[in-house]
Amino acid sequence: MKNKFLRELNAVITIAMRDVMLTLKSPAKIIQGLIMPIMFLGMFGGQLSQNMGMNMGFDFNVFMLVGMLVQGLFMMMGNGITSLVEDRQTDFTQEILVSPVSRYALILGKITGSAFASYITFFFTIIVGLFIGARLSVPQFLTLLAFSPLMCLAAGSLGVLCIGFIQKTSTAGIVIMMLSMSQTFLSGALIPINHSTGVMAVVSRLLPMTYCVDFARGLFYGSGSGLTLHSPLVNLISIVAFTAVFFVTGTIGFVRSEKNR
Repeated sequence: MKNKFLRELNAVITIAMRDVMLTLKSPAKIIQGLIMPIMFLGMFGGQLSQNMGMNMGFDFNVFMLVGMLVQGLFMMMGNGITSLVEDRQTDFTQEILVSPVSRYALILGKITGSAFASYITFFFTIIVGLFIGARLSVPQFLTLLAFSPLMCLAAGSLGVLCIGFIQKTSTAGIVIMMLSMSQTFLSGALIPINHSTGVMAVVSRLLPMTYCVDFARGLFYGSGSGLTLHSPLVNLISIVAFTAVFFVTGTIGFVRSEKNR
């Protein structure tokens, strides 16, 4: 049992480090991770804050900062997971699938490696926040940082589910980008969605990132602030539930597609 655990752990670390090295050798990914906070939080968020944030009764810059921290993790994790399709085209996945380790360990290693680029965006978002006057206290920052791995796992599992049945890298990139952008504007990352009704309310509550953003805001503001949809406990249960379903279903779909090649 111990040897099996160590073998699985070694597989996770090996695949994760491969993705870390690929990120370090790809300046475009790093630049993308640095530009996103400037565009969404510094430019778009700054415009929102100056034109409508004054009348909201709370610090809109901090509100956006918390949402953008989660959004950055989701977007970069999605971009990282799309490389699974590229690995399929280069037959790398065929090679690792014949190894005597769990398929879930292989996917977990991919998610862990993809998280490296996400944390580049995470910490740079904090820096951009300082320039627009959005500051987190040390306890608040540490709390969000402590739960960030769960956000990465949730985002990675959603990405695996999406690309499990996609054969082309270009298609995977488009699907992930559309999903990321829709969640950015409909999950409450940038603007409150507490009073959304009709179709928009239904759609926003079907998006996984909504619960991650709401959970982060619940940790920051508290469930009685009027700025969250649910209590942190409800959000945490929802995140764990859909992450487990997405991770298992996505892994099964991805492995099956490999076997059918």
